[in-house]
Amino acid sequence: MDSCVFNEVIVFAARKEAESANLYQVYANLASASNVKNMFKEMRREELKHQKLLENIKLKDISAYKLKDIPDLKIGDYSTQGEFSPDMKYAEALMLAIKKEEMSYKLYQDLAFSSKDEDLKKLFLVLVSEEAKHKLKLEEEYDKTVTSEN
Repeated sequence: MDSCVFNEVIVFAARKEAESANLYQVYANLASASNVKNMFKEMRREELKHQKLLENIKLKDISAYKLKDIPDLKIGDYSTQGEFSPDMKYAEALMLAIKKEEMSYKLYQDLAFSSKDEDLKKLFLVLVSEEAKHKLKLEEEYDKTVTSEN
């Protein structure tokens, strides 16, 4: 893969992480419930960690990366994405974050499947994996706190 293309993809992905971190910060600032506020703050920290990781990644890191299957609990698959509201409940906030991570996951997955360059495909699959980890963490929290209540 051309190092210029690699750098462009990394800049794009890091920008997406920064945008997500900013959005989660806005949500945290506006949320009225402390558990909702804290969840959005935690997601912001996760996005900033990924941004930093992307900014420091090298092409050789991608070729050495071992892709793992990340389970998908599919909790977000059967829900429509709600809109943010300052007085939203924790379950609604979790679902909003799950859907947001799912959108990022699908974006990188589509880019991977449409890529002809094997190194570029692997880079996108690494990004899919990282987004899948975010989504899984949120789905596990949803399953633990929301599904178990019903």
